[in-house]
Amino acid sequence: MTTTKMTQRIGPEHEGRHLADDDPAYNESSYYNFADAGSGVTGWVRIGLQHNRNAAQAGALFFLPDGRTLFATDNVETSQQDTLAAGPLTLEIAEPHVRQHIRWDGPTSEFTDARALTDPRSAFAAAPRTPVRLDLTCSGRGDSLGADGETNVLEETMARGHYEQFIRVQGTLAVGEDTFAVSGAGLRDHSWGPRDWAGPVRYRWVTAAFADESQLMLLLVNRQDGGTTLEAMEWRDGTLRDVRLEDIADSWTDDGFIEKVTCRIVTDRGPERITATVRDRRQHTPLRHRRPDGAGGELITRIGYGPYSFTRDGSAGAGIVESLDQLIDGRPVSMP
Repeated sequence: MTTTKMTQRIGPEHEGRHLADDDPAYNESSYYNFADAGSGVTGWVRIGLQHNRNAAQAGALFFLPDGRTLFATDNVETSQQDTLAAGPLTLEIAEPHVRQHIRWDGPTSEFTDARALTDPRSAFAAAPRTPVRLDLTCSGRGDSLGADGETNVLEETMARGHYEQFIRVQGTLAVGEDTFAVSGAGLRDHSWGPRDWAGPVRYRWVTAAFADESQLMLLLVNRQDGGTTLEAMEWRDGTLRDVRLEDIADSWTDDGFIEKVTCRIVTDRGPERITATVRDRRQHTPLRHRRPDGAGGELITRIGYGPYSFTRDGSAGAGIVESLDQLIDGRPVSMP
């Protein structure tokens, strides 16, 4: 078991695009998530740049308080210009590690039960299209911490360079004729290097913001070599604090989704238990990645998302749990 604290402070030179090596699996990803406990709006946006394929993906996932889920993925050609933009999504670095602007302006697929995405072809064909406009200003909380990919590498199968930063967000989300004010908190993630979604056996990535203004990032990765990587960050009382992740345990629904996660951590105040319960089962969102296994078969990875309600020592919170599992015959390998 390896415990890796994300303690390397990342400089401004890593905010933009990086020079790719010649690996066809090279991917540069910029991801922002957020949760507003007041409005109930939760979501994320992501740009994935495949420099060696001159391609890019823009993705967005929004969970609305009425139970609707909005999802979009847009595959586009991209040039090698120094920009973080693809299709309907633009990420602007106004000041490195201090302030960014996010804009999404484009259609999404609307689901009353996102579990339909287990069969994506049928789900997208049946889903109505809903225009969405997102305009957020993100302010960094503390340093960006992680690995520069040269002197420090966190998780080889996912990326060589990788950093994360807690953020506050302010702005609006317009869905059709409805507009939601967004005032909440979240996490941003920037990674670069060859990416293999089939690399881990599973991972659990937990991000949460609480009513007492604290924030947590917890990551557990079960590797193919049998080892486990644990990473954690905490923002509390206006500073980044030491925190150690001990374990993340799953509770499953009968149809194969994670309804609840229980996290055990140790802070300077002692042991703590963090509990996350999915807000609405209909908002379990299974996304899928497929690639050949080199022997005539196929490896299928499911990356699941949902909006979760959190409790921590009497403080309520909101956030996202991202769960990656390899599938065998359609079933997550880690499911009991």
